[in-house]
Amino acid sequence: MSFKTFMIGLIATFGVPLLLLVVVPHAVLKSVDPLEFTEKDDGREGIYVPKRPGRIEDGAAVYAAEGCYICHTQLIRPTFAGSDVWRPDWAGLAPTVDQPVDTRRETNIFDYRGEDFAQIGLTRTGPDLSNVGLRVDRYAAETGLTPENWLYWHLWDARAKPATYWSVCPSYPQLFKTVPDYGQAGAGLPLDAPDGKMVVPSDRGRAIVSYLLSLKKNDQVPYSINYRRNKKRASEQ
Repeated sequence: MSFKTFMIGLIATFGVPLLLLVVVPHAVLKSVDPLEFTEKDDGREGIYVPKRPGRIEDGAAVYAAEGCYICHTQLIRPTFAGSDVWRPDWAGLAPTVDQPVDTRRETNIFDYRGEDFAQIGLTRTGPDLSNVGLRVDRYAAETGLTPENWLYWHLWDARAKPATYWSVCPSYPQLFKTVPDYGQAGAGLPLDAPDGKMVVPSDRGRAIVSYLLSLKKNDQVPYSINYRRNKKRASEQ
């Protein structure tokens, strides 16, 4: 085998997958044109502006560094490939009297806006996190904690909460600091700490919690990218 043939084979083996799986998707994410609502399909008009407050870029970096993507996906599969859309609180919210808009939908490119890479995940050892921000709001309300403190508790020790004693999620003490407690009211987290000490989140801990709370599917998306509605309309015609 000549050196030229070897190099061509090497480039084809590693370069083509890199191009198709990394370079092209990254370029597409960086050049997404804005979409519009239409009165006919959406019952409203205007530009679709994805709203996602929080430390998205910093938090996504911590999320990746801690390996969260290994056990959690952020990908609501198409209805032909699974039942993700119909799982309670996974793909959005079903319509109610107080919330008449059905926000359940498959994942689209705008869900990763503000991130350098789409955190689609490797496996589902744990639940999908596409809509975890809304689920945490509900979990926190049931315990009397703030959503932030509920997540800090989960990251500190997921099995310490009675409702998730079965969790296999590891603890992340590296996202916290134990500091002297000088009696500052509300400065520490409601977590166990040695006498005279209190637990506070590190900057990385605050970043990932802010990021996780930004993962919500509670907004209406244009009909043009709501594939579930597209397929439903096609089946009715």
